[in-house]
Amino acid sequence: MDVKCWGLSMTRPTVTLLLLVLLAACGCGSQSILLESEGEYLFTAFDSLALPGERVELRVRLQMGDLLKSKSGCVVRFLLDGQLYKAAETNNDGVAVVTFMPEKPGDYRFTAELSPNGFPDDPPPPRELLVACRRSDEPTMIVDLDKTLVASGFHLVLIGEPEPMPDSPRVMRRLAEKHSVIYLTHRPDYFGPKSKAWVSKYNYPTGPVLLSDVGGFFSGSAVFKTKAIQQLCSRFKNIQIGIGDKVSDANSYHENGIRAFLILGVPQAATAEQLRMLAKSLETLPDQVQVVTSWSQIENVLFKNGSSPRSEMQRELKKKADEKTPQNK
Repeated sequence: MDVKCWGLSMTRPTVTLLLLVLLAACGCGSQSILLESEGEYLFTAFDSLALPGERVELRVRLQMGDLLKSKSGCVVRFLLDGQLYKAAETNNDGVAVVTFMPEKPGDYRFTAELSPNGFPDDPPPPRELLVACRRSDEPTMIVDLDKTLVASGFHLVLIGEPEPMPDSPRVMRRLAEKHSVIYLTHRPDYFGPKSKAWVSKYNYPTGPVLLSDVGGFFSGSAVFKTKAIQQLCSRFKNIQIGIGDKVSDANSYHENGIRAFLILGVPQAATAEQLRMLAKSLETLPDQVQVVTSWSQIENVLFKNGSSPRSEMQRELKKKADEKTPQNK
């Protein structure tokens, strides 16, 4: 779907790219607001998933300035339970990496902190890094952020303070009683700190927040998500639920044997033509995919034996379109 910007019709990815360019041009003040960076610095810690006995990377990145240039030569200390685990120095890409091998399932919360040496003032504050260690057969669910948990799309996340979808925190907490949670978003990883802070602010269940790198972002959501879901399914064999807002997400979940939910955004003021286009956009989905418009519907399907197959949503959309279409007399 296109959006209007300065009188021009542009796709959402184009608007997002434009906003990111403006972000760089506007300088550190806007970066602090949009990325939740600390002044001129952006200090990002990357969550990860691990199997018991699997060695994984603890990775952080330090960038600075209007164009987010990499800052090398800074010492990063990785703390576990308040105790120093390992330390590393940021390389030419601003990245510091150490390895960790969890012996058993659990949430390992590391704190990454920067040594003050080399900073004219105080360094950016510490960041939390989650290593979620899970059994390969642990019941798991994957959920998107934008237009899934977040009530708005990513282009609005850039310039606003987004609210959660109604009922989503409560239903997610209920699901987390029997499922491990993975947050998988196409947002570029520059928004890691902001994304993780938002999930925590609204008391969603603990889980790794996995984002795309720049290459993954510009490859498009469908390509990025399909590849990421396939990789997750190759390691974790009991992913039972997948929830997102795009047809491509739902198809990928279904093709990998995951029970798929598509949250469909239906504008209140949608015209008959728009409703028919939405109905047509669902044609590539198998009827087993549950197409809903709210988290209360997801709760009804998962906990009350409800059902919302794709065909039912198509019928509803077409019916609403017919009701909006003037009848010839």
